[in-house]
Amino acid sequence: MNQSSKALVPAIIYICSLIVSVILQETRWSSWRLKLYFSAGAVLWILSGLGIVLLPSRMHNLMYAISIVIGAANALMTVTSISMEGVLVGEDLNGCAFVYGSLSFVDKVSCGIALYVLESYQGSTKIRSNLGTTSGYSVTRLGLGLVPAACSLLSAIAAYTMELPDTQKGPLVEPLLA
Repeated sequence: MNQSSKALVPAIIYICSLIVSVILQETRWSSWRLKLYFSAGAVLWILSGLGIVLLPSRMHNLMYAISIVIGAANALMTVTSISMEGVLVGEDLNGCAFVYGSLSFVDKVSCGIALYVLESYQGSTKIRSNLGTTSGYSVTRLGLGLVPAACSLLSAIAAYTMELPDTQKGPLVEPLLA
């Protein structure tokens, strides 16, 4: 991929995440709908992760389509996981700032560690020949494909087995984009 793709692919991911987040703002959430949307985001991430790992280098333009799917998956999983946090915290405001703050802190630290690991292995590639096709599996490709796919699978299993209380909230009084 050319150098402009290093900026274009993340931009596509962020724009698609924003669009899906805006669409999700009007959704009436219930416990089963949270689990369903979260699992849909996890499935999209698993498919995207497999696409990143298995995509041959000569078909690099498909990465733009994969980035659209990644953006949608990110928004689905992020919005629903924050909603699940809200359901688990409930009406008790004692300690809710600690819950949200600690989860945000763990998110930032884990992303920083992952970025550090990926950057430290930047450029190490193993070339493998298989049935006449040559493909390179770099640590970056495996780290951006397999790790999120595996984490998405584990989180979907955890979300599916979680017992969420069924809360029926009313719709928003005012839409966010009025």
